[in-house]
Amino acid sequence: MKDVFGTALLLLRRNAIIVVPSLIVGVLSALVAYVLSASGFLSWGFFGDLNAQGPGAFWLFFGTIVAFGLRVLGALVAIAFTTGMAGAAWDHGSATLADGVDAFRREGLQVLVALALLFLIGLVASALVVPTFGISLLVYMVFMIYTMPAVVVAELPAQDAILESIRTAASNFGVTLLLVVLIVVLAVVGGLLGSAAGRIPFLGEAVSWIVMEAVVAYATLVVVGEYLKLRRGTALKN
Repeated sequence: MKDVFGTALLLLRRNAIIVVPSLIVGVLSALVAYVLSASGFLSWGFFGDLNAQGPGAFWLFFGTIVAFGLRVLGALVAIAFTTGMAGAAWDHGSATLADGVDAFRREGLQVLVALALLFLIGLVASALVVPTFGISLLVYMVFMIYTMPAVVVAELPAQDAILESIRTAASNFGVTLLLVVLIVVLAVVGGLLGSAAGRIPFLGEAVSWIVMEAVVAYATLVVVGEYLKLRRGTALKN
């Protein structure tokens, strides 16, 4: 696994453009949310104020639903682009936005289905957090971690990708558990760095976004790289 983390860092340095799609999605999402909020058509308490009545209530609900839909679309685009570009980087050492466009065009629908399924499975895992003392969330992260690479890189249908992720994680449980722990640590460190960067005068928020999206891109490269390594190892055994 050490070689995957090292190579992923090298690939990110050579292909910093992998960070761009998520940054663009983040900026556009923030802009749309700002416009809707400034216009009085947005409440992030989903469906707005349930006690609201009259024409204003309709537009409040409508604006919130539109914003929610755009967030889902943004997540879809960011995941498809970033994972597709990460797969291209691992395959031939370089990635372009065209690789992301191709991944979105080819597997966008399956990514959407996978997101919906992962959301539902995640709800079940969240509901079991208390009785399982948090183990349900850990199990969820371990067994679902390879789903998006399986959809975008291996081009599997969403339901098959989830099964592929479960099989891969189960066959390589120790490695996958360690991968999840390291990704969580990476996310925490990235969050702390982003928070510290946010205190920089004038450019703090922009620098914070770049830092956090760079961490996301790196984590994606690591997961895709480990998935490809384990998948190819399984193929050789078979």
